[in-house]
Amino acid sequence: MKRFVFLIVFSLFVLGNFYVFFRVYPILDLLPPSLHFIYWLVVVLVCSSIFLFFGIGRKLPVYLSAYLYKIGTGWLMLLVYAFLFVLILDVVSVVNHFFVHSENRILIYHSDLQSCLLVFGVVAIALLGFLNYQRKRRVEIDLSFSTKTPYKIVFVSDLHLGYAIEKRELKKWVELINQEQADLVLIGGDLIDYSLQPVIYNELGSLLQKIETKYGVYACLGNHEYMAGAKACVSFMQSNGIRVLSDQTIVIEDLSLCLIGRDDKTNPRRKKLADIIGDIDRNLTCVLLDHQPYNLSEANENGIDLQLSGHTHRGQVWPISWITDRLFENAHGYLKKGKTHYYVSSGLGIWGGRYRIGTQSEYVVINVK
Repeated sequence: MKRFVFLIVFSLFVLGNFYVFFRVYPILDLLPPSLHFIYWLVVVLVCSSIFLFFGIGRKLPVYLSAYLYKIGTGWLMLLVYAFLFVLILDVVSVVNHFFVHSENRILIYHSDLQSCLLVFGVVAIALLGFLNYQRKRRVEIDLSFSTKTPYKIVFVSDLHLGYAIEKRELKKWVELINQEQADLVLIGGDLIDYSLQPVIYNELGSLLQKIETKYGVYACLGNHEYMAGAKACVSFMQSNGIRVLSDQTIVIEDLSLCLIGRDDKTNPRRKKLADIIGDIDRNLTCVLLDHQPYNLSEANENGIDLQLSGHTHRGQVWPISWITDRLFENAHGYLKKGKTHYYVSSGLGIWGGRYRIGTQSEYVVINVK
């Protein structure tokens, strides 16, 4: 089944690239022959990078794998927009050919002007998406629970540290978190992206240790920790000041808080929520970290006060956001179901290409009163 799905995805990727670059080809008429080589070099690089990364990336130097990863996954997302642009241009050309009969090159199929417009459109989308990704949104929520004293939680999810997210970027994120002077910092899974190798190579652990909080930093596992090796990821996080809760609970008496961390849905042997909770004191506020926001009713049925999840990225880019909005009961944002409050974060980081189009990168500040 996996091979069949891969074959379909591979075929669509190849056909999509052929369709796009065939339509860009007339731009060569505007370039001197000495630059034609650059065009073909770009074509080969963007089309092959993602396969080179997943094929031999772990055997290459980290810096080289990072370039392949960024180019390959970045183009994978931009290909969607390039395809849509080409489709629009083809519709315009057909309408012109049969009804308008204009000689304007922007309306003529496979013209050099159409090729320039296509390139400009994709570059503009990439720039706007990148700038939107760089702008981190601060989401603030006020909740009232039974507690001895008010406290503040900073919740982040889906940092995806690795080949795409490196030291300079993580440093900015740690500074944003520390500005909040939080009592508690919670990480909702996918702290690590695809491999621990670039995380260790870039010494990201030393930055994670600088997160300032009164009662500690806690995390649950996400599906990407399983890709990178769950056991190694847990060891890495705990050695850098992050306590991982994997089907475990911890009580913070000062805050009248029971914090519950579920193992990721990737693990078929993860415990049921009812078994994890057991006979905990129901007078405590119960906050659940569960990376993938499936079966939200389970938290309400088990008396959870607040569930924090991530995973969806809300699709990261439009129109994939439409798909996630239909796949999940709550793909992003706040929801109340019965007595349980839910927040599904679209993530502080990203997977792959550094674009946010129609979605946002965010960190969540929860004031408990």
